[in-house]
Amino acid sequence: MDEIAQRAGISKPMLYLYFDSKEGLWRSCVAAARGRLFGSIDGAVDSSARPDVQLWQGVQAFFAFVEEQRDSWAVLDETRAGPLSDELAEVRRQVARGVSGLLRDAAAAEGADAAALQGTDPLARTLVGAGESLANWWLEDGEMSRDAVALLLMNFAWLGFGDLVRGKRWRPGG
Repeated sequence: MDEIAQRAGISKPMLYLYFDSKEGLWRSCVAAARGRLFGSIDGAVDSSARPDVQLWQGVQAFFAFVEEQRDSWAVLDETRAGPLSDELAEVRRQVARGVSGLLRDAAAAEGADAAALQGTDPLARTLVGAGESLANWWLEDGEMSRDAVALLLMNFAWLGFGDLVRGKRWRPGG
């Protein structure tokens, strides 16, 4: 808190007046990062586009956010454990709800059965987790372009999802 106050050009008591505690300061950082993430995605997605195009636009916006706002991504990523893990879980739930809606719309447009439509929520959560993991791998590896890593996730998600809504299933033993 001393270093933050010094860098901000204010006294430590003034910093505590604004944020009440270290946790309050961290909570504010998480809220700001969440706002930037959702602003990036919302600003990039054309709600009148087909669901696959909307997902693609959202995936591209997510990776642009990770690349261009690494500090904000680090705040969200580091919050997985600790006192603010509930806030990050809510960010994941919000993103997953949006993705689930896109998947549900796409599945319905393909004439999917009720089981496929019910499966969109867990698949959306899976996609969100895969995106987070892929983003962290990409930041460590640094070899792929942003567009290439976004396309990798999109193909992994959409091509697999496409087979599911068409009734194709993998089963053990054949």
